[in-house]
Amino acid sequence: MRTIAIIILAAAVAQLAGCGGTSPTTFIHPEYNFAYVERVAVIPMENLTNDQGAGARVTRFFVNELLATEAFAVVEPGEVARALAAIAEVRTAELTREQVLRLGEELKVQGLFLGSLTESTSARSGGGTVNHVTMSARLVETDTGETVWAATHTADSKGFWSTLFGTADRSLSEVMRECVHECLHTLVN
Repeated sequence: MRTIAIIILAAAVAQLAGCGGTSPTTFIHPEYNFAYVERVAVIPMENLTNDQGAGARVTRFFVNELLATEAFAVVEPGEVARALAAIAEVRTAELTREQVLRLGEELKVQGLFLGSLTESTSARSGGGTVNHVTMSARLVETDTGETVWAATHTADSKGFWSTLFGTADRSLSEVMRECVHECLHTLVN
């Protein structure tokens, strides 16, 4: 009887250790051939948080994670900034179809990654700090201006062991990087 109780307790602890986040919400265009996309550009992510500089940080993480997948050739951020200065006078998350098509032609890309950071916070929880990041990203195809992939994900530093001992096991930057990785993982494995 005692052995059964220990096994049940161990199973419950293992289940709790695996919990700690949500799965990304994703959209993948059912008829789009992603083999067509060879070269992409990452438009600077919009920062909708009070965390100054978080938009630039999440954009850098996104470019690095995208390069690490080796799935696409990625235009250098300086080239993207140059093209945006000539074309876009609006918030980058709100590019018009015409602007998307012009950027695609200017940068010689088949896709543009756009997105926004909607949460980047640190909050006290018990004896520790819990870091939260929420981001949305999408891939817009530059021939038609249609979104062919989109993902939204929330990640935090709260895990089983941090909850048990009241500590944050990862910094805000680590949580942001994980959030970007999980979003991109829905497109590129």
